[in-house]
Amino acid sequence: MKNLILIFVLFCVLFLSACAQKNDVVIENIEFTTSFISQGNARLDINWWHSFNNDELTQLVSQGLQSNLSLKASELRLKSSALDARIIEANLYPSLNLSSTASSTFDDFGDINTGSFGVKSSWEIDLWGSIAASENSVFWDHQGQLALYRAQANLVAGSITNVWLSLISEQKKKLVLADQFRRTQDALTVMSRRFAMGKNSVTNIWQQQKLLKTIEVQQEKNRSDLYINQQTLALWLGITTQEMQTSSLNTFPSLPELPKMGIPAKVLQYRPDIEQAFAQIKAANEHLAVAISAQYPRITLTADYKTSKNSVNDLFDDWSGNLIASLAMPLFDAGTKKSVIEQRKLQLKALMMDYQQVWLEAIASVNRVLVTEEQLLKVAKNLALQLDLAERTEKLTTIKYLNGKTSYINLLNAQESILSLERQFIDANKNLIINRVLLYRELSHGDFSSANQLINEKDTQGKQS
Repeated sequence: MKNLILIFVLFCVLFLSACAQKNDVVIENIEFTTSFISQGNARLDINWWHSFNNDELTQLVSQGLQSNLSLKASELRLKSSALDARIIEANLYPSLNLSSTASSTFDDFGDINTGSFGVKSSWEIDLWGSIAASENSVFWDHQGQLALYRAQANLVAGSITNVWLSLISEQKKKLVLADQFRRTQDALTVMSRRFAMGKNSVTNIWQQQKLLKTIEVQQEKNRSDLYINQQTLALWLGITTQEMQTSSLNTFPSLPELPKMGIPAKVLQYRPDIEQAFAQIKAANEHLAVAISAQYPRITLTADYKTSKNSVNDLFDDWSGNLIASLAMPLFDAGTKKSVIEQRKLQLKALMMDYQQVWLEAIASVNRVLVTEEQLLKVAKNLALQLDLAERTEKLTTIKYLNGKTSYINLLNAQESILSLERQFIDANKNLIINRVLLYRELSHGDFSSANQLINEKDTQGKQS
């Protein structure tokens, strides 16, 4: 009878083991576009800021990737998440604990009357792969954290570049505003002389003084923007504003040639957001496996070997040992485990849809930046032409005004037009280069910092296979 029960239990275990096998997740094919809406011929540099060929920018980005405090904190959290796999993996092996006791009476305190000494080991057999699935889920959670870290590194590099460009823009405006102030002041001096000669109305002088005050307001704003940009750059570099060395650059770097991007399916597959979405799917699949295995029996082996005597001198003379095998199997839980499994399946399907959505958004984002660049190029060229025409108009109008052949209103309009266009032209060039920075960030996988040293490539390849 005992043999029949043992055979029946073994049959049930083998049957359930066959039922508990988990199929790996299969992601539906995603319809990719064959190419982006435009292509270039330049090589796409991993460290994309090198494309601007500027030593100061390269030094600033390198400093930020090493010193940015948020990035350092993310790196420590990433290292911490890597240890989760070791913690879970330890459950695959038996545990071994040492125990000892000793007792003494109050009357003879210090004299040990009885004592025991022994070792105990326990091991849960991973019959259904629950522990292995938990280890795999932790691994993929770590991959998701790694993708977030790379996204953070890419954000740091992009933000430093954008603030650096804004600093150059404000420095250019500082020079332009100083030149505008000088020109307007010179014109006011000429008008004052003409007024003294009775050739000008006092209202012309007041209008020119008003224009001069407008430029002074712009100069105050420029000084404020310069300080704010310096402070922002210092924050991204992880230093104080006092440690910030003011750049003397006042020329934008040349816009690099548009990079050769290839097809979306290849160039975007290592984007941090896409890698994170993929890692979430793999982790959810392993969580599903853990939920499935929770339906089946758990077998635990426990062994102990100890000695216990009333006399300490005889403590190690006799030893006794036990080996215990225990089986725990859920019988009734009001459908909780089945509901958990169904919940995990729904979560997995949702993540697979999210993954496809991330791909579509990534492709759309790159195309959107490419369209914006084409528009910004046209704006910059148009403003350059407008500025050239405005400069000619101002010169000619000034000559006519001095010769009494045109009114002051025409001269004032010409002056205000050129003052506005000079600042617009600076902003247009800055926006054009910042948009190119955004393109590089959209195409980048962010693996240009110390993050790639935090994970073993062979281990990664083994898990993915």
